[in-house]
Amino acid sequence: MPQPVNRDAATLRWGIVTTVKAPLLQIARFSAYHLDLGVHRMHIHLDTPDPAIAARLAHPRIQFIQCDATYWQDRPDRTTSTHQMRQIYNASRVYRATSLDWLAHIDVDEFILAPGPLPDLLARVSADDTHVNLSPVEMMDTQGDPHHFKRYARASKRRVIYPTFGEYIKGGFLSTTSPKVFARTGLQNVSLGIHALRHFGNKVWSGASLPGLELGHAHAPDFETFRRHMTYRLDKGSYHNRKGKMNPIGLLIRTLLEDPDPDALRALHRELSSPTPDRLERLNDAGLLRTETLNLDAKVAQHFGTLEG
Repeated sequence: MPQPVNRDAATLRWGIVTTVKAPLLQIARFSAYHLDLGVHRMHIHLDTPDPAIAARLAHPRIQFIQCDATYWQDRPDRTTSTHQMRQIYNASRVYRATSLDWLAHIDVDEFILAPGPLPDLLARVSADDTHVNLSPVEMMDTQGDPHHFKRYARASKRRVIYPTFGEYIKGGFLSTTSPKVFARTGLQNVSLGIHALRHFGNKVWSGASLPGLELGHAHAPDFETFRRHMTYRLDKGSYHNRKGKMNPIGLLIRTLLEDPDPDALRALHRELSSPTPDRLERLNDAGLLRTETLNLDAKVAQHFGTLEG
């Protein structure tokens, strides 16, 4: 670890790097939320180039990078082979060039949930820690504020909270249960992956955890979103089989898609995401419920005005 590190909250600066393929409104909500949180710099890579989005959401604290043919020219083929490899390349490139003190690598459907100003929290991290783990909490099907998020549930609690599918779903999550990385900058020979900081290709394990600092993930905030992304996630994304290993939730989803009951897949989403009073009570009793008011559209209006269309 290079020493000294900046632990002065008054001067500590943090930022976000992301690679997105999303419509204007989603990018606007993601950006406005984190601008309101106090982010000093956002590096937003448009995986599908769109100058109109960059022009409409222009902001002094946001850098839009158009990932067009010119951007990828002369890059090794492996860096462009998959969306995941492009994410890692983009994040690592920004990490090595940034003058920020901390850099979070997150997605456009994720929101950093913090109990206080982030410079104050990050300043408390031991000088020997390379990064902070952003543990995920999954957004439930709540249309507008307040938004309910659920935490990872161990097997004994899953059987009570999700009696039909809990036995087969890790943590009770439709999305990943792995944390994202909020990395201290200035480290040499590292890459900033999707779920790990790597040194010469080896995962760095010395990550800290800060009470109350979590990552709200809007992976399947409603059934329509869940269904719309299904094909990509099964073929290439979070439900895809990797390196010859069967993805358990992907297998379950494929089974439900083949079920003659047209409501089978919706039943899975309903049990894991519907915030019924009974389910919220069970989550709260188990210490697994987090409720936040995000004010996304108000923050969009504050930073970007009224969006056309």
